Amino acid sequence: MKLFDRYPTLRKVIVNLKTERAFRGVVWQKKRTHLILRNAELIKPDGATVRMDGEVLLMADNIDFVQVL
Repeated sequence: MKLFDRYPTLRKVIVNLKTERAFRGVVWQKKRTHLILRNAELIKPDGATVRMDGEVLLMADNIDFVQVL
């Protein structure tokens, strides 16, 4: 089973990283080694969000957990 098989594409998620950062966006592509989010926002520790341009590539080994919204 691949790492992200259970996570649906084209669904809105919050991806929490081991670096204590989090991103909210739509899973556009999932591979064994990474996720690509579109319409992504960086969620700051105080809850404020920063809109990200383009696509955000998140490496699988840096992902702590994924919340499907």
